[in-house]
Amino acid sequence: MFRIAEIAKFNKNELVEYEESLKVFRDMNNVINTAELKGEIRGRAEGRAEGERMKALDIARNLKSNGLSIEDIAKFTGLNPEEILKL
Repeated sequence: MFRIAEIAKFNKNELVEYEESLKVFRDMNNVINTAELKGEIRGRAEGRAEGERMKALDIARNLKSNGLSIEDIAKFTGLNPEEILKL
């Protein structure tokens, strides 16, 4: 209540400055929230990509141990032959 009463006493210039400072504060807050959200989304995407890669490596190991050719393993998993040879 005290803050509202204080704002009500502002002259026109003070009110414009106050509203402008609120706008700047809200804009900055939105920028921060958006950046946090984008970082969260990027982190999830990177986590999914890493999970898919780990799964492809696991499948490649199994296929290699069952005697499938390196070329076929590369075709089925999307891994490059050098990666498969290292398994």
